[in-house]
Amino acid sequence: MIHVECFPLGELQANCYLACDKEQGIALLVDPGESSPALVNRIRSRVGDGLQYILLTHGHFDHIGGVASMKSAFPQARIVIGTADADYPQLGDKNLAYHFGGMVEPFIPDCLVNDKDTLPFGTYTIQVLSTPGHTKGGVCYRLDDHLFTGDTLISGTTGRTDFPTGSIVDMMHSMAKLAQVEGNPTVYCGHGDITTMDDERAYNYFLRKYIYDDLS
Repeated sequence: MIHVECFPLGELQANCYLACDKEQGIALLVDPGESSPALVNRIRSRVGDGLQYILLTHGHFDHIGGVASMKSAFPQARIVIGTADADYPQLGDKNLAYHFGGMVEPFIPDCLVNDKDTLPFGTYTIQVLSTPGHTKGGVCYRLDDHLFTGDTLISGTTGRTDFPTGSIVDMMHSMAKLAQVEGNPTVYCGHGDITTMDDERAYNYFLRKYIYDDLS
């Protein structure tokens, strides 16, 4: 069984998620925005060296700032990011670190993903959904009934579209795609509260608008 914990990290308190299956001794980490020895210790206490992935929903500094340190602690973990955001870890102007007076320790992703790609995770499969809008390479990851949406879908709203490579048109298409996601997965957003897809379909204007629209 997958168990998910949330760790708000960094100046902007971006949500980092640790998803573990203790029975299989494996885990994945989503969007570590800041170096965190406490989080390293938590991972080791849960699964030892069983961290398989560091999944990045997009390349902004508040979601990738701790990646290099996590990779150092868990060198076997594969860093995964959307193809169009592949250069963000090396470019402070694109990842916005320069604009906030900080920096991101550069790193090289191990795996670039695109829409409908899949990643094995023990007896589970991670599904990749391309959801540009906040950034061109923004992606969401679905693991069983858990959906990690980064800054694409935020409880009750969407992420900003006015940063480099952002697009309100792309975001609306991404909302239309998420409105059609099967079932009622728990939604783990990049900022703010955890929600569910049914609640977002019912109360999030940006999803409700496109539930029955076909923008393809």
